[in-house]
Amino acid sequence: MIIPISWKNIWRNKQRSMVVIVAITLGTVAGVFVAGLMNGWMNQRIRDVIYMETGHIKIQNPDYLVNEEILYSIKEYDNIQTYLDTMPGIKHWSARSKVMAMASTAYGSTGITLKGIDIEKEKEVSGLYKMLISGTYFENDSRMPQVLISRKTADNLKIRNYKITETVLDSLIALDIPNETITKLNTLQNERYITRKKFEKAISGVWSVSEIKKYAPTLINTASYIHPGSKITFSFTKANGEIGYQSYRVCGVFKTSNSAFDQMSAFVNHSELVAGTGISNHSFHEISIILNNKDSIDDICNSLNTIYPGSTAMTWKKLQPDVGMMADFMGVYYYIIMGIIFLALAFGIINTMLMSILERVKELGMLMAIGMKKIKVFIMIMLETIFLTLTGSVIGMILGAAIIKITGKRGINFSGVEEGFESFGWSARVYPNIEIYFFFGIIVMVIIISILSAIIPAQKALKLKPIEALRIE
Repeated sequence: MIIPISWKNIWRNKQRSMVVIVAITLGTVAGVFVAGLMNGWMNQRIRDVIYMETGHIKIQNPDYLVNEEILYSIKEYDNIQTYLDTMPGIKHWSARSKVMAMASTAYGSTGITLKGIDIEKEKEVSGLYKMLISGTYFENDSRMPQVLISRKTADNLKIRNYKITETVLDSLIALDIPNETITKLNTLQNERYITRKKFEKAISGVWSVSEIKKYAPTLINTASYIHPGSKITFSFTKANGEIGYQSYRVCGVFKTSNSAFDQMSAFVNHSELVAGTGISNHSFHEISIILNNKDSIDDICNSLNTIYPGSTAMTWKKLQPDVGMMADFMGVYYYIIMGIIFLALAFGIINTMLMSILERVKELGMLMAIGMKKIKVFIMIMLETIFLTLTGSVIGMILGAAIIKITGKRGINFSGVEEGFESFGWSARVYPNIEIYFFFGIIVMVIIISILSAIIPAQKALKLKPIEALRIE
């Protein structure tokens, strides 16, 4: 009996109840969407760490972790290789050799880590070959050894040039950029710019500030290209301690969401790196492992450390402790956000229920006068508060989930602050998503907040004296 009465009571003043419900709905939608956005970013960062940088587990020489010298290769590599091929739970693995080098061209130079890979096996543990923005993944015919570099490295070496061609103009037209804006670029057509700064300066001379802000990023990406036949010379310390030099031809350019990784990574065929550095064919500095089941990561890592104590196996969480810590505590962050939102809304709920009590003083006094126990009055007010809060939060969760589903398919592009995000390893395009258990947590939180919000109004009602309440007009 108390339940239907409590439900009807919240609709006695529809306007006031709707204001509170709308406020709770908007707060819940905002909280759910922010949680979905954070979860999408976190999942993308974890995927990038595992399938681009470290794998689920990485094996290295413990001395190499302290000092990245070329001589500190993995011990017992042949035995480890056999073990990884036969060990249940391991899906793929690939070994890499690494050399600290100085990359140079006629236009610039930069420090870099040259990574020698097994070209085909690397595809099984890394999505690098999917991240190409130009060129190919070691598919060109070349007498000279080939290297895969990042766009960041190409910028540092000043081999990423910019030119507005007919093809570029056609691409801009296809992107629905206004014709009058495109026409202004005619004076820059077929001019080659060897740095981004020079190209941006030329654009600023023909476009307005608003056009630059709106269309410049698209133009820069469309007009950029790696100069054909770009050659890079790498200098490094060879296995015998001498300084060695080796030239490579750029076969492709990649771009990930981690600019620090891009800036320090270049990939070559392991056999060609061996020939230039003088290390043995079985000298590798790290082994990246992908597992069938991520839940077995600690067991397999401990097993590798036990069987091969001369090498160190580490999980991705230990290799990237900042990401690992965020992944472990992300669920807590979600509920902190929702808790802050509901705590702010609680003051509005308390105010609404107090007003409701003041309007029904005579009615509540009559109920207690005819024998309704105070505990039932308390439960009735408590249920009214819970129904009011749950109504708004459930609608908010449904709308929030719908927004996450829509944006999760298309993604949200933060290209305007792309460089800032990527400097921390976060993607500028995020695909929001949320786990179903999150909504159950919200429901529990809503009930708790409702109970706490109902205490003050309920106390106000319980302090009423039936005789005095009946005299109030």
